[in-house]
Amino acid sequence: MKVLRVLVLCVVIILYTIGYLFNEHTLVNWSTPVLISLMIAVLTIPFYKMWTWLTTGEDKILNLLCHMICVGALSYASLLAGNYYWVDPASEKQEEVVVQNKYQKTRQKTRRVGRGRYVADGTRKEYYLEVVFADGMKKNLHVSLSAYNKTSVGKTKVLALQKGFFGLSVITKGL
Repeated sequence: MKVLRVLVLCVVIILYTIGYLFNEHTLVNWSTPVLISLMIAVLTIPFYKMWTWLTTGEDKILNLLCHMICVGALSYASLLAGNYYWVDPASEKQEEVVVQNKYQKTRQKTRRVGRGRYVADGTRKEYYLEVVFADGMKKNLHVSLSAYNKTSVGKTKVLALQKGFFGLSVITKGL
């Protein structure tokens, strides 16, 4: 049973990570998909007793908490992944955004040298553009080094946007 609990925990973490990765290419405030997935979890509360197989008990609070976390993760990842993969190609439009800032973050790289031992192995850089859309929305976009070098602060950049399955705009080209 402990292995099953750890497996479910890993799946929940993976689902939240998937949702986060798709959120980077979706033009929406981060709280909107979180609130939608929370509403789905609240609407499905009558099914909280189905989690007794995982919690191995009749504790109502524990089963409710397990239900909220697991259903929230599943709905968050499904909402953003479904919106991203089922875009409407006919709705593609070009939008000019203004590059407000560009910055880079330096991250430590590690390598494994033994069982459970890692050592520093240099650094890597990640490049970001902070852009402002026509409606005033700001978004930090992770870009490649070549896109970072070709872009100047204060200039415009053209991005291709498409409407996703759930109506949220997705950046498909231009990064």
